Amino acid sequence: MAAAVIVVAAALLGGWRAAALRTAAPDASTVVVGDTSYRVMQAEQVTGLSDNDLSGMAHGIQGLVTSGKTLVTVSLVVSAGDASSTFDPSTLQVFEVGSSQPILPAGGTLAAGTLHAHASVEGALSFVVPRDGSRLVLRAPGQSHSVPLLQVDVSAPDSGSHGHGDDPSSPSIVAPMPDQPEVGASR
Repeated sequence: MAAAVIVVAAALLGGWRAAALRTAAPDASTVVVGDTSYRVMQAEQVTGLSDNDLSGMAHGIQGLVTSGKTLVTVSLVVSAGDASSTFDPSTLQVFEVGSSQPILPAGGTLAAGTLHAHASVEGALSFVVPRDGSRLVLRAPGQSHSVPLLQVDVSAPDSGSHGHGDDPSSPSIVAPMPDQPEVGASR
């Protein structure tokens, strides 16, 4: 009899815990859009090759991020809840804290798709942002909840151009989003 009471109590406690988790607000590192959650695993400012590294041949490189800007890569785990869910990571936006101007993804390894119930997929999005010392957050359109990402560094005062000087800052190259045409490419 005591064993049956313990089993029933455990089942009730487990059901209560499951209901509490389902109704709980997402943690600080998660953005929820519809039935899909996007959990930020890591955000990093990426450095690339300088003009000197490219031997002054930076002109005409498609996707080049010049030294006055930087590439921020956000690693994500995209998860479905109790039902299948469609998702489109390109709807996620980065904002400088205090700004209402969104920065859209410039590339990444995630494309829109469908997840089965309780399934997840990992990938990354890349954003090109000014090197102005701003703190960045990730948010979905129409939502007030945002996930803090990082604070970008400040570029050198003369690094706005990518001339052929000895600029020590590092441009990067952005890959297009999967299933998205490259700029200037035709389908």
